[in-house]
Amino acid sequence: MLQFVMTPSEKNIVKSLVVVAWADGKVEQPEEHVIEGLLAGFDASEEEEREIKEFAKSSRTLADDIPLDELSDEDRELLLANAALLTHADGEQSDSEKQLLDKLIELLGIESADAQSILESVQDGAIQLGTRALEDV
Repeated sequence: MLQFVMTPSEKNIVKSLVVVAWADGKVEQPEEHVIEGLLAGFDASEEEEREIKEFAKSSRTLADDIPLDELSDEDRELLLANAALLTHADGEQSDSEKQLLDKLIELLGIESADAQSILESVQDGAIQLGTRALEDV
């Protein structure tokens, strides 16, 4: 049986999304479903799923837990797109979630026009995971 594994880049993105999910101090069920969908979309192995879920058990912060030095420009854009999707996981995006995205954009060093384009690209509920698509759950 063919076993898929996540690339280091994919793992960094998913872990960073766990951090985004923690930004309001808790991880809600809709956010958990999005993270599970990302794990499936990235073909995470059972071991990788356990690792990410264990990572998700502890409170995380944007400033301390996103591996900025390990994220390429493409990774940063993918992270922002997925973070925007995650903020819509419960069907609406709150003001605090919008502020979170602004903080993430600043932290990632993405230009305002580029960030706006990325945010608009996820408003239809579908994002691209490299060559794989993930539909909003």
